[in-house]
Amino acid sequence: MDKIIVTPSRLHQFAYCPRQVFFDHYIKVPRPLKQRIRMWIGKLLHFFHHLFRVGYIKEELLKVEVDEIDGVVLVGKPDSYKIDGDTIVLEEFKSTKMPRRVNRWGLMVWESDMVQALAYAYMLQKIHGCRDVHVILRYINGIATLRYNEQMKAILLQYIEEYKKMVEYKLFPETTRNNRCNKCIYKELCDKADPSNGWVIE
Repeated sequence: MDKIIVTPSRLHQFAYCPRQVFFDHYIKVPRPLKQRIRMWIGKLLHFFHHLFRVGYIKEELLKVEVDEIDGVVLVGKPDSYKIDGDTIVLEEFKSTKMPRRVNRWGLMVWESDMVQALAYAYMLQKIHGCRDVHVILRYINGIATLRYNEQMKAILLQYIEEYKKMVEYKLFPETTRNNRCNKCIYKELCDKADPSNGWVIE
């Protein structure tokens, strides 16, 4: 069986809305200009962020197999990290504002950002051995931190397992609809999609 390649960025998108990932697998809808401009600005802000990360390893390509889930390989580039004794300090820069309230795990971070950072933490820990991983999420209006532990790992693995099921069994993901759906480029497709069709969208 072919390996399923999963990037932390895809997990980020999957945690934000799994149907976005589903549609990206099937239909390549051009990104609106506003969204592309925002991506360019984000890349520019990342560039300036990296200038001040002296002593950090930046944008290193990592690739590891997920031991707990057969057939899945994580591939991606964390923004920056450094090894301090037996601790890995992972920094992810976000060109957005942090949330105003804690997520369902009691952390003041967007859940999608958390899942992406946890994927990088998993990769770094596996590559560099059994080290403590300290995760720093830098938003434009504040900093949030979390410790990569067994609970965080379990959350990550649950997301990876759901992602794998979507790809393997062509499952149309269930998701909670909310106000942000009104701005989604897939809104029309999502409204018309029939889950009983499986992977095929008529």
